[in-house]
Amino acid sequence: MILLNQSSMKPKQFQPRVLSVVPAVKQVLDETNSADNVKDLASSFLISRNSLQGAFKEQLGMGIRKYKLKQRMEQAKQMLEDGKDIKEIAFTLNYSQSRNFSNAFKKFYGVIPTEWALVQSTTSLCKVRPSGFGKG
Repeated sequence: MILLNQSSMKPKQFQPRVLSVVPAVKQVLDETNSADNVKDLASSFLISRNSLQGAFKEQLGMGIRKYKLKQRMEQAKQMLEDGKDIKEIAFTLNYSQSRNFSNAFKKFYGVIPTEWALVQSTTSLCKVRPSGFGKG
């Protein structure tokens, strides 16, 4: 795979071994709520942090940090829809405080977790409402 380094515009190539590690790293991220940092993750696969980050972004279109946040927020959304308590969700997703989780959720989705169910029910009502509804 070739990437263009924006600062020097030289092609960047990743070793096949580095590229082959990305699916395994993705699987680790998908299966755990680990708060491991990228350096430790790269170390466990015996590659450099920069190589892992670059190859991951090349193959998945987003960096590891953004991918981890996306996975956590999707899991949080599902847990909210399943009726889980915010404190339980924050604990499960390794947030130190429920306030930190709520802030991250709001930044990601635009609403606080307690408003999520309301937004979802309003949205679903709009989807099932007949097109002539409300016209009189």
